Amino acid sequence: MKFSNLIRKISLIVLAICIWNCFPDMERRKKSENDWFKIEESRYEAKSKRLRFNMKGLVRNPDLKEIRIFESEEEGSENRILEKKGPFPVGKFFAWEDRDPKKDIGWIRKIGVSKRWIRIELVNLSGAETELRSEILVSENEKKILRKEFSFEAEGEIIRLDGREWKVFSELNTKEQALLQYIPKEEFPLFWTEMVSIHVYKLKNSQPDRIYSLLEATKKKDCPSVVWTKESKDGDAILRYYWEHSGCGRQPAMGEVARLFLGEYGIYNIRYDKKGKISESERRSWTSLLEKIPGN
Repeated sequence: MKFSNLIRKISLIVLAICIWNCFPDMERRKKSENDWFKIEESRYEAKSKRLRFNMKGLVRNPDLKEIRIFESEEEGSENRILEKKGPFPVGKFFAWEDRDPKKDIGWIRKIGVSKRWIRIELVNLSGAETELRSEILVSENEKKILRKEFSFEAEGEIIRLDGREWKVFSELNTKEQALLQYIPKEEFPLFWTEMVSIHVYKLKNSQPDRIYSLLEATKKKDCPSVVWTKESKDGDAILRYYWEHSGCGRQPAMGEVARLFLGEYGIYNIRYDKKGKISESERRSWTSLLEKIPGN
């Protein structure tokens, strides 16, 4: 894989794990109930090798004659999932639709939480219409189950760095931060020796130097013998640093090469960690590689 393609892939992954809760959705507003209908639950599941959409609701208007359900993509395109004709008795409502999962491979393959918008058009006997909107947040764990069921490979689950293949080790996404970590493909999570991390602190009113000071102080408190070196000058937009220690408590010797900067979704900390000593040539090489991982 060309390095430019790799960088584009990493950008899309960071976008996927950040965008849904880094900023509020200004274009769409949830409205899950009115006097006619209430959306109680919407979700996806794998059923007999098909992607099933399930909805539970509550009919409130006895004159309701038609329900149309649409799914909206992040970029705004919309697909009709199903259409139901009445009459509908007042009370519980259930609907589902089985679909070819290959038509939804894009969002299922993306690592991280996916947001799917559901829009419902409601029509009564007189022809009057109203609509409701709801969202479905599909977690990475739920998507892993779907990928396993449909034999899909995650987008970015395997990437190439420094001529080697690296695989996703862990993924974290909260309102405060997003973290994506890779280890060499042949290594096991409990016994990793090298790791590349893309860490985003979702802070709107902060600067890299504040995070830098906190990282340095915390590391020196946890490991007083650490040798910490700042390569950037005060005031630089991108803070580059590295640290190493020959062993700290029960930890083996370890080193890290990192860069810290203000990016599109917050403060980015891109870093390479290694158990053992990082040679001078390795440090220069990884400093160059980390420069190419985007965030601006």
